[in-house]
Amino acid sequence: MEQKTAIIAGASGLIGRSLTQQLLKSDDYGQVIALVRKPIGIQHEKYSEVTIDFDELPNIQDFPKGDDIFCCLGTTMKKAGSKEAFYKVDFTYPYELAKAALNTGADRFFVVSAMGANLRSRYFYNRVKGELEDKISFLDYRTIYIFKPSLLRGKREESRAGESFAKAFSRIVPFVGPWKKYHPIHVDKVADAIMKVAKQEDKGCYFYQSEIMRRM
Repeated sequence: MEQKTAIIAGASGLIGRSLTQQLLKSDDYGQVIALVRKPIGIQHEKYSEVTIDFDELPNIQDFPKGDDIFCCLGTTMKKAGSKEAFYKVDFTYPYELAKAALNTGADRFFVVSAMGANLRSRYFYNRVKGELEDKISFLDYRTIYIFKPSLLRGKREESRAGESFAKAFSRIVPFVGPWKKYHPIHVDKVADAIMKVAKQEDKGCYFYQSEIMRRM
């Protein structure tokens, strides 16, 4: 089988780091291209980086060609500093990435969203994620996969007070019945689920909830 080219955005993030390593180990991909703001220090014969200004995505003329696009872009309100900045990273960049890659012939788009994503949510974070899911689903890809993890487990470079509290809370909550879907999921498990889904030959738009990913 002919090897594919994978393009990943967000390779320096929590899920992105894990997914990049799994892509490099996969025999399905002969080339892995990371879109980065600055070098992230990965050394591998299949790996290369393209430094881009994500604000200029709509204007990039020489966007790299790939078969499968993996989007792990995301931030927090605290790190972004404002709703406008958060919206740009969590909606505008992924959406413009999807359009740019589609224009160069990409077949499939994989994007990490969030369990609570909902276009009509009263919470800004979930509403932005929901808007991205909605807009992405109408793009003319052969296949779109949307992954909706719950609280992520894994080692971050920066600490997040809200997640620290949630992790402590998760140790005393029995994740059964209606609470089961909120069970934390490790970033490696999310990346593993994405890689398993990537082996499928589907057409259309598919959603993978956290509980489903945990069982894969």
